[in-house]
Amino acid sequence: MSKPAKIIDLKIPKERRIICISDIHGNLDLLLSLLDKVKFSCDDMLILLGDLYTKGPQSYETLKYVIKLCKKNNVYAIRGNSDWVNDNINDSEKEWIENLPHIIETSDYIFVHGGISSNDLSKEKADECMKNDAFMEKDLAFEKYIVTGHWPTVNYCHKIPSHNPIINEKKRIISIDGGTIKYGGQLNAFIIRNSKFTFEYVDFLPAFEVRKKQFESGGTLNITWNDRFVELIEKGEEFSIYKHIKTGQALFIPNISAWIDDNGNICAANLATDYYLPVDAGEIVFVEKRFSNKIFAKKDGVMGWVNL
Repeated sequence: MSKPAKIIDLKIPKERRIICISDIHGNLDLLLSLLDKVKFSCDDMLILLGDLYTKGPQSYETLKYVIKLCKKNNVYAIRGNSDWVNDNINDSEKEWIENLPHIIETSDYIFVHGGISSNDLSKEKADECMKNDAFMEKDLAFEKYIVTGHWPTVNYCHKIPSHNPIINEKKRIISIDGGTIKYGGQLNAFIIRNSKFTFEYVDFLPAFEVRKKQFESGGTLNITWNDRFVELIEKGEEFSIYKHIKTGQALFIPNISAWIDDNGNICAANLATDYYLPVDAGEIVFVEKRFSNKIFAKKDGVMGWVNL
C-alpha cells in the first residue's frame, strides 16, 4: 500500500519571486545555464519539482549539486517518480532522497511532481503524487493552482508540438516539464511573482539560419505518447506514410521515429507532426534533427519542419 504523501507548508510573500524547475533529469549544465539566465539569487524562492538526477548525462553530479543547493533556506526539492534510490549513491544521499516531500503547499499554489486527486491533500498517496500520467487531461479542477512536472508538455500538444509551459485556467493546472529527455526538449523555469506568470527556458540545440521564407502550414496533428499507434501505408527511404489509428489521418513520418512495441503494435512519436514553422529568410531557428531536404527545428519553444 502506498504511503501517505509527505507535505510541506511554506509561507511565501506574493511579491517574492518563485522559480519552479521540473524534470532536470541529470542535466546539470542545463540547470546551471537556466539559473544564470533567470538570475537566481537569495531573494528568490526556488522549487525543484522532482525527477532531479536520473536518465541524464550528469546524474550523480546533478544530485550532489541539488543536495548542496537545498541547504540554502530558499531552495526546496520535491521527489519525483524517477528519483530512485540505488547502489551508486551513498547512505546520506539515499536518506536525503527518501526524506524529500511529495507536495509543497503555499497560500495560493500546490507544487507536486505528478499530480493530486482532490483538494483534500490529507488523502494523497506518495506514489500517486510522484506518477500521475496525463494529469492535465483528467476530469479534475482545483481551488489552488497545481504546478506539476512529470508529463512533458509536448504530450499535451495534439496539433502543434511545443515544449513551453501550459496553463489551464479552468482546471487551475500548470504543467511545466519541457521534456529534457525528448526530441527538442528544453529545461523550463516557470516564474511566479505577484500572481503573474512568466517563463524562461534553455536548451543546447545548434543554431541554423533559414535560407528562404516559409509560411506556417499543417498544425492538424502531432502524434503524442498516449496516442502513438499508427499503420504503415507506404514505405520510403527516409520518410514513410503512416495512418494515425486514433484520428485516421495520414502523414509523412521519419523512419527513425517509428518502432514496433512488445505487443507488435507500430508506434510513432517525436517528429511525428505535419506542422511547418513560419520563418523568414535569415531568421535563426534551432535544429533538433536534419534530413536530406528539411530540418526539424525549434522557434520560441515550438517545434516544426523547415524546408531546406
